[in-house]
Amino acid sequence: MSRGDYLFNEGYLSAAFEGRRRELEQAAQQIPSAHALAASVEELAGELIDRYRIEPLDLDWDQMSVSVEDTRVDISGDPRRLVFDRGGPFLVPGTTITYHVPFRGESDLFKFQPSTFTLNPPRAQVAGHELRIAETRPADATEGLREELDRTASSIKSYVTTVRSDVERFNKELEQSARGAAERRRAKVLADRELVASFGLPVKRREDAAPTYATPAVRRAVPRESTSAKAPSSAEPVLPAEEYEHILEVLRTMTHVLERSPKAFATMDEESLRQHFLVQLNGQYEGNATGETFNYEGKTDILVRDRDRNLFIGECKFWRGAQHLMETIDQILGYASWRDTKTAILLFNRNRELTKVLAQISPTVRSHPSFVREVAYGGETDFRFVLHHRDDSERELTLTVLVFDIPA
Repeated sequence: MSRGDYLFNEGYLSAAFEGRRRELEQAAQQIPSAHALAASVEELAGELIDRYRIEPLDLDWDQMSVSVEDTRVDISGDPRRLVFDRGGPFLVPGTTITYHVPFRGESDLFKFQPSTFTLNPPRAQVAGHELRIAETRPADATEGLREELDRTASSIKSYVTTVRSDVERFNKELEQSARGAAERRRAKVLADRELVASFGLPVKRREDAAPTYATPAVRRAVPRESTSAKAPSSAEPVLPAEEYEHILEVLRTMTHVLERSPKAFATMDEESLRQHFLVQLNGQYEGNATGETFNYEGKTDILVRDRDRNLFIGECKFWRGAQHLMETIDQILGYASWRDTKTAILLFNRNRELTKVLAQISPTVRSHPSFVREVAYGGETDFRFVLHHRDDSERELTLTVLVFDIPA
């Protein structure tokens, strides 16, 4: 085995740090606008820090092992050896001794010159998460081999100590850089929103926008749709099924944000969580008082409104048992006028076994006095029911229940 390459010799660590800062700034500028508004500055900065923080080197010298390998050694360049033809290699039996040192951290840190260095950097081989320090000698001249290995190991320890100090300083400064980058991105998004709003025109929603992170918005006419024999008049707007499903998909895919940053949501209350869902919706829909718009009213409502009428009604609740779900259904029915046909309940589950919660959804809704039928729908955490309006047993509305497992 060869001694490997020189370590800490391919460039300055400070230049690598600067490159990492530039990458962070560029990544911050590319944060989708809806997410830049949905998350707090602390959350955005935390995501950037998680992505660009450097894990320092940590060599586990206590777990170091040693190996021996037969090899052939060229002694043609050794003036102390009697070699008649020095024009080519003259191989004799040799021995390679290797220290195997496991390590954690970013292996690229072995490449860069830290703030303090020597003119004779150590040599070793980086193989995955193992550092291999090797020395090879002719089999008849192994004296001093261990001492040479130990000198190399000592040099590496010294370098790693300096690298670790440099990295820790970078990571501390990174927190400030990430926060500044997050603040600049949020300010840019808000400035763009204000600029567009100043035009006083509806903003078209891109058809290829991803549900959770779409930045454009839409205001469009709502076509007629009838869900029962008693259809609303042509003058009354009704949310079409495809738009209803789009709204639900926006709500559903918000779970990806929760899953990517669980710590950021672990202590949020109902109102704070609800606001995140609302901002995601506002990234898709935006308009004026007479347009189709998502609107936050009071403590619990998610509304789609057109011509001052609620077209979609959503309630956000923590799971607190079957009785609380029944009360939420009553609340939904209380908000729904005769013409309202599209509703949803977002249930946030925390500190409870999700499987047991899911098992209670259908029986609970089925036991409600307004229950008409259950409709096959969605995945394991999505449910759909048809209910009748509180004051008209022949008038039906759709209730979709989406269950989200919120980190505790």
